[in-house]
Amino acid sequence: MKIKKLIKNICLTALMSSLIFIITFFLQIPYFGGVGYFNLSDGLIIFSTIYFGPFVGIISAIIGTAFADFVSGFLIYIPFTIIAKGLEAILAFIIFYYLKNRKFLKYLSFILPIIPMVLTYFVGYVIYYDLNYALLSSSFDLIQGLVGSLISVVLFNLFKLNYHLNYTKNIKNN
Repeated sequence: MKIKKLIKNICLTALMSSLIFIITFFLQIPYFGGVGYFNLSDGLIIFSTIYFGPFVGIISAIIGTAFADFVSGFLIYIPFTIIAKGLEAILAFIIFYYLKNRKFLKYLSFILPIIPMVLTYFVGYVIYYDLNYALLSSSFDLIQGLVGSLISVVLFNLFKLNYHLNYTKNIKNN
């Protein structure tokens, strides 16, 4: 039974890594000056971590976004991306794990993980550029994270509803 779960997690990780790469690379909007880009990866990262678990979420977040940075030519951001997206996924899982039985508080796990993502990139911007650039780009990162949080809430509720409907349908048929 453990081998089936491992294979399932590996397949889900490959699928989510691919989807995160696709949404990060192909749907990116470059920042001014060509140093970074707005993307919607945070939505899939938070969703996959909360819905499929920490193994799938953390690994696919790191692989998908780091590969998108690599292919996009933003090699200098890869270390920051690994830290930012890894922390985002870890925090999403931990908060959801402790608040999953709370009706509304569980939704903090979709919003709070964007804070370390924004702060991590802020440090990178200060190192590579200056404080003014860091403040401006971080505001775009915050918007990106909030949009991603909204996407992850919608996806989570749609998948949860679909699971509930299928489960109820199977019970009635048996």
